[in-house]
Amino acid sequence: MFNFKKAAVAQQILRKKVQVKPLETSINYVAGCDLTFLNPFKTPTVGIAAFTLFKYPELDLIEKVWISGEVEIPYVPGFLAFREIPLLVRAFNKLSTKPDIVIVDGHGIAHPRRMGVASHFGVVTGTPTIGCAKKPLYGNFSPPENRKGAFSFIFDEEGKRIGAVLRTKVNVKPVYVSPGHLIDVEGGLHLVYNCVKSYRLPEPTRISHNFLKGIRKQLMKNNKK
Repeated sequence: MFNFKKAAVAQQILRKKVQVKPLETSINYVAGCDLTFLNPFKTPTVGIAAFTLFKYPELDLIEKVWISGEVEIPYVPGFLAFREIPLLVRAFNKLSTKPDIVIVDGHGIAHPRRMGVASHFGVVTGTPTIGCAKKPLYGNFSPPENRKGAFSFIFDEEGKRIGAVLRTKVNVKPVYVSPGHLIDVEGGLHLVYNCVKSYRLPEPTRISHNFLKGIRKQLMKNNKK
């Protein structure tokens, strides 16, 4: 059985390894990742993880990989990484070209223990990461103006800047960006905005999500045969 007290302690230990600082390398390749489940309300269930790799800044799709496997850890907000990381790492290792940075569908340091899935993945793999989530999890912020590119910063209870709320399209809900590992708030915000085309989400995570939907649909179909 999953021990949440031990998991919280592990997050505090890993938190000390997170480095929030300006990105030290140039970006030629950016990847996005996402994970879904055949039955998200069941434990254990089958999880499916995918990575897509893009040339940057052109955003030309270079590679898509995926992997599936059993997941025995239940979903509990704040502990998502323990449910997703094993499959995400296995999928990441299938990429023939390693990215300079990864955009993760989830949070980075904008997390109660500063250890969201993006930070956890970054520390485990030693990869620069950014969290880009669809919903807020932690922190104080004001809604950004209703214009493309508008943003407002996310602060913790001590007033420290831990992320940003970014409006990628007019009249559309914003996304929640926070550093995962080896990048800072401003750098993460800049990269996510540059990876947005015609949709709300940055292309790397959007394409990963759509890729997963197709795989899940096929697996569900196969299971019914």
